[in-house]
Amino acid sequence: MYYSDHQQVVYLPPDQLVVHPRLIEIYGENENRPLLSSSIRREMRIIVPLQVSARTGVNVVLSGKCRLQIAKQLGFATVPVSFGEYSSSEEELNVLYDLNIHREEKTHFQKFQEGTYWEPKLKLKAKERQQENARRLNERKQSTKYSNLNTSINDNNYQKIELPVIKDVAGKVKLSVGSYHKGKKVYELISQLTEQGKLRSAEALRQELNRSIDAAYKFICDDSRHKVLNVIESSEVNTIREGLGLVRTGSRNPFRKFEVGQVYQFKKEQRSGLERSGRVIKITNEFIEFGFRNFKTNDLETISLRPSNVDATLQEEPSMQERERIFRLLHSFGSIYPVQVGLTEMLNFPNLTLEEERYLTFLETGKLEEMIDQRKIEFGIQARDENTGDFRAA
Repeated sequence: MYYSDHQQVVYLPPDQLVVHPRLIEIYGENENRPLLSSSIRREMRIIVPLQVSARTGVNVVLSGKCRLQIAKQLGFATVPVSFGEYSSSEEELNVLYDLNIHREEKTHFQKFQEGTYWEPKLKLKAKERQQENARRLNERKQSTKYSNLNTSINDNNYQKIELPVIKDVAGKVKLSVGSYHKGKKVYELISQLTEQGKLRSAEALRQELNRSIDAAYKFICDDSRHKVLNVIESSEVNTIREGLGLVRTGSRNPFRKFEVGQVYQFKKEQRSGLERSGRVIKITNEFIEFGFRNFKTNDLETISLRPSNVDATLQEEPSMQERERIFRLLHSFGSIYPVQVGLTEMLNFPNLTLEEERYLTFLETGKLEEMIDQRKIEFGIQARDENTGDFRAA
């Protein structure tokens, strides 16, 4: 039996611990967890102990794979460990999945790997609960009218429990029911491709799922999906987006020359009132989204074009220095959301107006920070000391 409370913490050398293979199967052998790494580096210790099973005589890590990896990188002599008592490998797996349910920075694919473990277990529990409720109800109903109630409920058991279980599983993996339903279809196709040995197309679809559940689901509903997966498997292209471009236009990767941030000079106005220069602000499976300035209102307007419809010439960056200033200011004002939003939107314009450049200059003067500090003093707001983490008077 696993006990989560009041477990004794011991310290063991990292080389005495072995990571459970299921953790490697789901999350990979080496992970990049910058937030966790910086936290451990800052503290130079691991605060939350690793959860370990010694049921088989080997110290197997059920939770804390990344903490162990970082400890090894930093050369820690020992790491904190809590041992649980387990009666079977199944119980170990239950704890493994349960303790990793709140793990940060999961990909969509990893969430569906977890979902395939939880779904049959929750269905079984739901079915058992329903049968128990039916049994109790039948015991209370002695008349002939209710004699067949238990049978009728069991016959419709699957339909009755399906939706609640899906809702529970979606909640566990932190997805909406709709996203889980769509993503599960994609995950099942990835599993089929893997079983068939079509590893290139399976990997491309996995990347698409991690990028966007909706986009991946839209792709598998597309009539051309088999052709796209075939050209990926034949090594003609590497991604779903490239495959769609090749199948639909006959051109290998029509998106390859476009990058987010580039500025193009169009040969004609795309819409009345818009400047002819547009900046690439987004690339989807089907469209290039450009940001244009309305020269009458100075507002940002966006237009989505297929690559074949982009009649424009790539320009040298017209706002290199201004963009560098914006990125520096985004770092400086990371805690002020409205300023961040405004600066981020400015990155979508092909170039800046004189007024916008003056706004950047104002932010660079430090006057805004002075105003904020003054208001803190006026209202007696406390601030957190960056070095100690303690609160102090502003």
